[in-house]
Amino acid sequence: MKNKVVRQVLSMVFMCIFALSISCTKVNNHSFALNNERLIVWENPDSAWRILQQIDPQTLTQHEQTIYQLEYQLALSRTQHTPYYQDTIIRLIPRLVEADDLLSLGEAYYMLGTSFNHTSDYQSSTFYLKQAEEKLETFLERRNTSEQEKVLAHQILGITWLCLGNTYESEMLYEIAHDYYRKALPLLEQHNNTIFLACTYRDLARTNALLNGNNDSTQYWFAQAEHYVQQTNNHLLCTEIAAYKYQYCETDSIDQRLQACLTLANKYGISTRYAEIIEIYLKKQNINSAAYYLEKLIPTDSAYTYWFEQNYAYWNSRILSAKNKHPEAYTILLSLYEQTIHQLQRDASTRTFSIARQYDVEREQRKTEQLQREKKWHKQISFILILTLILTIMLLLVWWLYYKTKRKEHAIQMQVLRDKYIQQLQLALERLQQKVNLTREIELQRMKGNEIEFPKWLQTYRDEKLVVNKESINELITSIDKALNGAISRLQSEYPLLTESDMQFAILSIIGASDNDMSIVLNLQKHTIYHRRQIVRKHINASRPEDQQVIDIDSWLREYVLNLEF
Repeated sequence: MKNKVVRQVLSMVFMCIFALSISCTKVNNHSFALNNERLIVWENPDSAWRILQQIDPQTLTQHEQTIYQLEYQLALSRTQHTPYYQDTIIRLIPRLVEADDLLSLGEAYYMLGTSFNHTSDYQSSTFYLKQAEEKLETFLERRNTSEQEKVLAHQILGITWLCLGNTYESEMLYEIAHDYYRKALPLLEQHNNTIFLACTYRDLARTNALLNGNNDSTQYWFAQAEHYVQQTNNHLLCTEIAAYKYQYCETDSIDQRLQACLTLANKYGISTRYAEIIEIYLKKQNINSAAYYLEKLIPTDSAYTYWFEQNYAYWNSRILSAKNKHPEAYTILLSLYEQTIHQLQRDASTRTFSIARQYDVEREQRKTEQLQREKKWHKQISFILILTLILTIMLLLVWWLYYKTKRKEHAIQMQVLRDKYIQQLQLALERLQQKVNLTREIELQRMKGNEIEFPKWLQTYRDEKLVVNKESINELITSIDKALNGAISRLQSEYPLLTESDMQFAILSIIGASDNDMSIVLNLQKHTIYHRRQIVRKHINASRPEDQQVIDIDSWLREYVLNLEF
């Protein structure tokens, strides 16, 4: 019974762990899918829409849910061509600001800008698009961005510049619009965003034609637009580019332009093209057809009501003047219309440039503040580095003074030991001389026939010939070892092959004894001292690597003592 309960408990635990792992994997998959959707929504909104339909927002984090709502509105508007999502995006912006997500914030501002552009509110469109440009450029200046985020930011920034060009073009500021199209082009080409590349080349060609007329650049850009639109299989965009090409480059192809405009108006429901159809029929002097299509020039969207009303009045006047054959009325109407256009251009220039100037001033102020903060930070860093350098120099100076003091103390101690050794050596030599003199005197007396016995202490000298006995040398080794903080003991422990005789030679070499001194103290001949030196060097090298062999044993012993002490 117990085993059965244990098995049930274990099975429940394993099931919980498995369920948790599955849920975590699901969350990760949904997060991954959301990131992929953000990359493809610009090129293939239908696929992005299907990906969003498969994501469960409840499995995402709170911030990812905000991005999901943003992407949902973007994909919905791009698939249904109805960018009326202003209220939803405005509600999402405070969350993105709180999360400091500049990438998503730039995307949100772009969506608001293009939405207001669609409703012909060009002032609001410019305002939000400039904010999108600022947020995206600030995001790209950050260093901790991933490659996927950079790709997405470049795409959105390029499309933002394209939309800014459309806004300025709608305000009839063609030169500024042309510059924005050229700015957008490298970013879109970098990621081969074919749809927006086709639109950008189309708008470049159109604005160039409006500014400079039909030239080689206009034809080249139309050719590039056709090249990219063929990769998209977008028949609507392909027909639109063809219509513009017939209008600005192939002005003799009136029938082809008419057919393209009719396709756009009748098949794709672009009612603004009816104005071009009326213009073409008036050029062909087909007034009845122009009057027929004038009745179709009605607004299908409330956002374009004012445009349709103005164009209806304009083309109606031209048709009436053509029917009644009164060109003077048409001329007066045209002059009034041109005056209205120039006034609109002046108003748009004043309004749009004021917004751009305001953003430029604010951006320069932010850059100045950033430079001031960086200069202040650099000054603080420089001060800290200088202070650190001064402290380091002071520490090195203190250490050097301490080193010099210890070296001086060491030199004094060694001199004291050397003086003590010399005194002992001189005293031993004097005693030796006395013993030698006394020995010679006794031997001289004995040669004369005087029987004189050698004293007992003199007999010992004659047998051993010792000037400094073993106890004196050991006492000297002990005193030097103490003065050098145990350096002699460490030498003997590190090189165990050193014998007692080797240590006697080593200590005499350390205190600077000459070969003559060593021969007297150790009661050895001078050539024996040379052999003793070689034996000590051999015993030292036996415990050292081959690339660190000792050559001058006397210098090495003194350096060894100094290195151990400091």
